[in-house]
Amino acid sequence: MKKLLQIVLIGLLTLSCNSKKKTEPKTFEEAELELANYSEEDRMKELEYLKANVFKGLENLNDGFDSESIYYFSESDFEIVLDRVEKNGLGIYGIEPWIDGDFYGVLIVEDFDTIATDPKWYRKAFTEFKASGKELLYAASYEVPKKLLK
Repeated sequence: MKKLLQIVLIGLLTLSCNSKKKTEPKTFEEAELELANYSEEDRMKELEYLKANVFKGLENLNDGFDSESIYYFSESDFEIVLDRVEKNGLGIYGIEPWIDGDFYGVLIVEDFDTIATDPKWYRKAFTEFKASGKELLYAASYEVPKKLLK
């Protein structure tokens, strides 16, 4: 489980190489170094922050088909998640809907050539998934600034 989280985080860091200032992309080695500075304790603090400030009052529909640390929401609840992400100045690296316990698709910030904190990209991605007309469950990978974890 810990190794899987590390792999996912390395992938996300590698994919989201752009900072808010749109600097040069990080190398894989730089992303690994940044991940090394993001401890297991930080990951737990991030989840606690999300639960208290973004997921609060919403129903987690993950019934065990994925890791318990990944929260899945209905379309209406995920729209609230997006509102709260924007309000709190967080970012989203990727949105991954599932249907009937199976992977449906994914859109990531790089698909929209912008940064994780730009609400235009994640709202457009959400709109594209909603257009399918299917009853999807939505999960996302989030950017929570370390300053909020203290």
